[in-house]
Amino acid sequence: MEDKMREKNKAKFVFAVFLSAVLASTGFAWEPWKFIVTADCRSASASDHNGVNIAILSEIAAEVVKHDVDFFLFAGDLCIGISDQQALEEQLRTCRGTVQPIYDAGIAVYFVRGNHDCSSYPSCIDAWNNVFSGPYALPDNGPEGEVNLTYSVTHKNVLVLALDELNTPNHAKNYVNQAWIDDVLAANDKPHLFAFGHFTAFKMMWDSLGDHPADRDLFWDSLKNAGGRTYFCGHEHFFDRASADDDGDPNNDLYQYVIGSAGAPEHNWDRSWIGDNSDMTLTSIYHTVRFGYVIVDIDGFDVTLTWMERHTNDSQIPGIYEPNDVWSYTVCGDATHPYPTGDINRDCYVDYIDFASIGSQWKLPPGIPSADIAPEVPDGVVNLKDLAVFVDHWLEYTEP
Repeated sequence: MEDKMREKNKAKFVFAVFLSAVLASTGFAWEPWKFIVTADCRSASASDHNGVNIAILSEIAAEVVKHDVDFFLFAGDLCIGISDQQALEEQLRTCRGTVQPIYDAGIAVYFVRGNHDCSSYPSCIDAWNNVFSGPYALPDNGPEGEVNLTYSVTHKNVLVLALDELNTPNHAKNYVNQAWIDDVLAANDKPHLFAFGHFTAFKMMWDSLGDHPADRDLFWDSLKNAGGRTYFCGHEHFFDRASADDDGDPNNDLYQYVIGSAGAPEHNWDRSWIGDNSDMTLTSIYHTVRFGYVIVDIDGFDVTLTWMERHTNDSQIPGIYEPNDVWSYTVCGDATHPYPTGDINRDCYVDYIDFASIGSQWKLPPGIPSADIAPEVPDGVVNLKDLAVFVDHWLEYTEP
């Protein structure tokens, strides 16, 4: 019996070595990567650069290229808008042309509409689809009637929901298509979830998803239950990061990121929440009316969001964008999302990095971090018992 057990453990060891070599060569863990998000680049009038704040938007486009991100999200109000379809198309093309350097750099660009992008219905949809077609078309995986408006993006270890929140065949203004969202989330296997739309979820000054609190709560809960931690939006012309707490535990809060800061005229908010927030306590953590954008760094299960703030809103002065508000989180390691057994280095994967820890501590007292992972038979040494536990949990990872 002892010989058979020894042979079994030897086979597991060989199997682990083989898979570790394969995964090391193919890059099982994604290399760190990033994306940028902002919103609201409209000008104060249609006569001002064809409805677009070209000066600020062109700076942000240069920042996107400089940071060599994987994609760029823009949460609506591309232009001031106008009821005439042809004129609206010209304004949208002005915005699209201003960010052409991003397209030229091979960086994907994902827009959703804002209220100023749809001054009339349905001609504004026709204008949008005419401008965002061909090489500029948006993903076509949205619900029927909202193709090129609502859609999802999967990229590496991330799922992004791009949400049209205007008047479409499937829902009225300030609503999301909840049935479609539920279907996409049910099929999701990515650890990171981000959603962006134009309107705030919680009412601050202007109209909001919070005008329909019961439906907003369904949307908010669906993101939170799926492991989401952020909702990006614009509409209000400032930057504001706010937590929405419903249970007193800040470690699982879903955050509203208002990033209406790509050049639209500033809004002055008194930091009072005027809507029905249900059972959630809203706390504005960082607020400014400066122009800027958020850069999101993804490193395994870790996320860092950095607000890059322009040093002045005077567009006649070349902008300097500097990091200010920073928030980080991980999608595992808490009571709800524990580290998997065998995850020695606490990156939420059981992989070749953990196997290397076992190898370096083999037949020795456990080091830091400890590879003595067989607690039911603690013996103070890293040996075949620990290796057997490790192999049994090989390639496991924490679900969001």
